[in-house]
Amino acid sequence: MSARALLIGLDGATWDVIEPLREALPNLWRLRSEGTWARLNSTTPPMTLPAWSSILTGCRPETHGIVDFVRREHGSYSLSFLNAEHRRVPTVHRILSGAGHRVASVAVPTTFPPESLNGLVIAGFDSPVATAASRGHCAPESEWGPIRARFGGLRFADFQEGKLGAGWHRHARASLLREIGRKEALCMHLLEREDWELFMVVFGESDTVGHHFWMLHDAASPRYAAALSLADYPLVRDTLVRVYSRLDGVVGRLQERATITGIVSDHGFGGANDMALYVNRFLEAEGWLRFASGSRESRLGDTLRRRALSVRGVEHVVRRAPSAWLGRAETLTRYGAIDFHSTRAWSDEMNYAATVHLNVKGRDPNGTIENVPLAVEALSAALRSWTVEGSHVVADVVVNPAARHGAADLTLQLATPGGYSYTLLPSVRVPAGTTWRRLDRAEQIGGKGLGTNGAHRQQGIMAFRGPGFPSGEVVAGVEDVAPTLLAALGHAVPAHMEGRVLTGGADGALRTADGAGQSTIGRVAHPQRSALADGRALERRLQSLGYL
Repeated sequence: MSARALLIGLDGATWDVIEPLREALPNLWRLRSEGTWARLNSTTPPMTLPAWSSILTGCRPETHGIVDFVRREHGSYSLSFLNAEHRRVPTVHRILSGAGHRVASVAVPTTFPPESLNGLVIAGFDSPVATAASRGHCAPESEWGPIRARFGGLRFADFQEGKLGAGWHRHARASLLREIGRKEALCMHLLEREDWELFMVVFGESDTVGHHFWMLHDAASPRYAAALSLADYPLVRDTLVRVYSRLDGVVGRLQERATITGIVSDHGFGGANDMALYVNRFLEAEGWLRFASGSRESRLGDTLRRRALSVRGVEHVVRRAPSAWLGRAETLTRYGAIDFHSTRAWSDEMNYAATVHLNVKGRDPNGTIENVPLAVEALSAALRSWTVEGSHVVADVVVNPAARHGAADLTLQLATPGGYSYTLLPSVRVPAGTTWRRLDRAEQIGGKGLGTNGAHRQQGIMAFRGPGFPSGEVVAGVEDVAPTLLAALGHAVPAHMEGRVLTGGADGALRTADGAGQSTIGRVAHPQRSALADGRALERRLQSLGYL
């Protein structure tokens, strides 16, 4: 048994790691050297959920609708969480399933709640239970019992990623390597069981190791001295290489079961420097934002962001909290300290994406901006003038086309002095006038919500090998993966897909005017949702990972 097409996702993988280790990573390097490959351009900014949804759909975020983990509700400052049911176009799995083909999707982000397909879906890490998959992740649900009995289920991260105390890196290393093996065994079993038109699996371990072990791997990192201070440094210093090596072995073994093999990542990775930026303090200093000093909301928001519970502790608390309260809590965490009556622009200050919202009159409840183009021009000029130790912080300011769907209005493309990125931290933790500071040695070890020592980069990886894929480099973006897969399998590419077919014939000739792909838009079928599949479920998982 086998798959006609096997797509292996390596979340956050980068050629910057693979190229120097080509001899130690022979399977990854062979795919690149013998196949069609690219430094895959991610979404702007490079974020996990929008990018994976673009890979799945062949569309940009402003089209498929998954703009982040959360979106701002129309006409308010309230945030709500996004999941697969908010996607407005079909995935490549849905298209192939609708044509009668067997498909499998294992641990792919933005697939909860799982679709009812002709095949199997085990939803990805943005799904409900904090520590592991459950029956509600699986469609059909009848598959879950045998999977749990044979493999012990499917675990995500069974460790919190916020406060990194003594022994944390040893525990994380063991967990990452263990779960790669568990997922490989599950995939091999499914590939041996039957034939698949498309089999896709995503390994998130390459992302986790990039966030937390980059400074141990990179001797040039400004945080390397902090890595050397770890008591267990000699035992964990090669963790990033070990994770990539283990994944390389998985790729080698799984590809033996496929006619076409592809590897892809949602974004790349790089190191962080030792400087923290406070975007909202900068906006305050420039007269764009006003804080509601000393407010209850400000204190509560900071308390929520600082809180570091165990994974199971977060799950215990969140399960018992009303869903409406949790929505308000997340809004307070990000926006509770802001006086919107006197604010023109503010940032979420999320370290994985530098963005700015505009407070627009007529759109937002307490909108203050009447002339948006003029405001964008003035604000962009102010941001581009921001300097730290003589270096400009903001390289560019981009208007976000997904803003109409609840994303931030502007994306800041931050500079990377010396090749290392700045860290964004919440302004409520520092006094007025503090627009940046250097992290002390203990802080440089980082953690989710505290500034990880590895951060997302714009370019990830892509490589395809098989019939119709010549060797050589191409220019590609995340939206090009789905149409390229369909074309390689000999299927028509729906007209709504915005990505290009990278090889295998003229793109235009493969397009359908009104085929099955278009007809399924807005009619994605999901199984009956359980009580766990509401907003609390996704909040629970993201909090356990430290994103919230």
